[in-house]
Amino acid sequence: MLSSLVRLPVSDEPASIEDIFSSALGTIFTDDLLNQHGDPGSSVIYKSKAFGDLELELVDPEGEDARKLFAQYLWNSGVLMAELIGGGTEDGQAMKARGGSWSVKGETVMELGAGTGLAGIVAALAGAEEVVLSDYPAPEILANIQTNVNKNIPQASSCRVSVEGHEWGVLTDPFSVSHKHAYTRVIAADCLWMPWQHQSLAESIHHFLSRAKDARAWVIGGFHTGRAKLAPFFDVVVEVGLEVEDIWERDVDGHEREWTNSRREDVTRRKRWIVVAVLRHGSSPSTLALQS
Repeated sequence: MLSSLVRLPVSDEPASIEDIFSSALGTIFTDDLLNQHGDPGSSVIYKSKAFGDLELELVDPEGEDARKLFAQYLWNSGVLMAELIGGGTEDGQAMKARGGSWSVKGETVMELGAGTGLAGIVAALAGAEEVVLSDYPAPEILANIQTNVNKNIPQASSCRVSVEGHEWGVLTDPFSVSHKHAYTRVIAADCLWMPWQHQSLAESIHHFLSRAKDARAWVIGGFHTGRAKLAPFFDVVVEVGLEVEDIWERDVDGHEREWTNSRREDVTRRKRWIVVAVLRHGSSPSTLALQS
């Protein structure tokens, strides 16, 4: 189960009754799955089979706008992205996405909506040539990502790693202009819960994704906020000139099923499922794509 890959650090301070109860909820109520992990200003540990324990600081956002982005938690979608990129294991077998491995070895990678930076950090450890971890340009969010990079990526790493502020859809700043179509892998985890941001996110993916034939964007999102909020994104990406090469659903235990944009299920069952998609540049670019 994805949630079993994340734990709280051992503290010298005695745990409060509230902390003990909170950490035990998944055991007491086995159907009440935790989709997010940690608390603002605390830290969590991701248990990687390939790279050992990675400790991630969680930002305590300043201001309501930054807090509403929920970068202060580690989400199951991000854990799954890290597992697929890092070659995590299920029942002793290497975890693979449908259709093959999500290898980043030798690739240039950009993470959008990095949050804690877990997926980008794992990409660097897994042999990417370059990784850019980006998120909303709030200083405390970017500083927290940089802290996690410094803590988990050895200085001797051959991967070029940087942290950049990027507001989705804003593509006229110096960084965006100079890095158009620069990345062979663009990754985004748990970024689909804001329908009003779908257009901007899709535009950023299209802008930064390389035009190389084998360049791909990997997008993962949990259904905990509702399938209806996520589903329209996959129509929007087509409008900006991308194609959905593959899309499916996977639950926290690794079971898979076909994607559908409408499915009747209660909240408890819905929270267990995640949509996984592979995008690429379309063969027939839209008008918007031709302009960008």
